[in-house]
Amino acid sequence: MVVLAVGCDDKCTGSIETTVLYARPAPAGGRNIYVDVVNKPDLGVKQTLLYEGKEFGTFGHVVIINDPASRYASNRRICFSKFQAAPAEKDGDLAETGIPRITVTE
Repeated sequence: MVVLAVGCDDKCTGSIETTVLYARPAPAGGRNIYVDVVNKPDLGVKQTLLYEGKEFGTFGHVVIINDPASRYASNRRICFSKFQAAPAEKDGDLAETGIPRITVTE
């Protein structure tokens, strides 16, 4: 069985749906995509996010998706079925401690 992890706008084809909040350049290249998980609440954590030093908002199920190829750069939603836990970044933002990091796999 092949399960595709795809970025989506109108139709969600993965079993996990997320809403993109914002993205930042990742220290090692690519982007870190900050998302709020819509339909798998145990995946994310409640977190107040800061963007450019100002409070962006509090969201119930925040996850950071590692996106080394910037394939999700323009998405409003990201849908996927398979992922793996990713390690915390060295020299990461202390305000992000405890936010799960994942890499979408195909």
